[in-house]
Amino acid sequence: MIWTASLCRGIADRRGSTLVAALALVFLIFAVVTVCLARIASIYAEAGRQRGQTSALYLAEAGIQKAAHRLTQNASYAGEKQTRLPTGYFDVKATRTGAGYAIASTGYADSPLARHPKRTVRATVTVTGSAFAIADWRENR
Repeated sequence: MIWTASLCRGIADRRGSTLVAALALVFLIFAVVTVCLARIASIYAEAGRQRGQTSALYLAEAGIQKAAHRLTQNASYAGEKQTRLPTGYFDVKATRTGAGYAIASTGYADSPLARHPKRTVRATVTVTGSAFAIADWRENR
C-alpha cells in the first residue's frame, strides 16, 4: 500500500509537464512556419518587383523599335505618349541629330507588386530608306 501511494504522488507531480512540453512544441512549430511564410512572401515580392522592372525595360525597347520603324516611314515623326500594350505603356520621343535621330523611350509596367516600375532606353538611330540601324543603346533606370 505504501508503494502505491508514493507512485500515485510521483505521477501527480509530473502531470502538467507533458502539457508544457506539448505547448512548447506547438509554439516551436508555429514559429518555424511563421518564419518560412515570411521568407516566401519576401521572395514573392522581390520576384514581382524584378518582373515589373523587366516588363518596363521590354516596353521601353518596344518604344525604340516603334519609333525607328515610324522614322523609316515619316522623317518628321517626333514621338508619342502613353502607347498601350498588354503589360503597360511607353512614351517615346525622337529628335533629329545630324545624320540620325536620338530616341528616348520610357516604359511603364503594370505591376501589382511594385510601385509604377519604369525603365528608360536611349538610342541613336540612322535611317536609310526603309531600313534603320541602331548605333548607340543605353539603358537607364
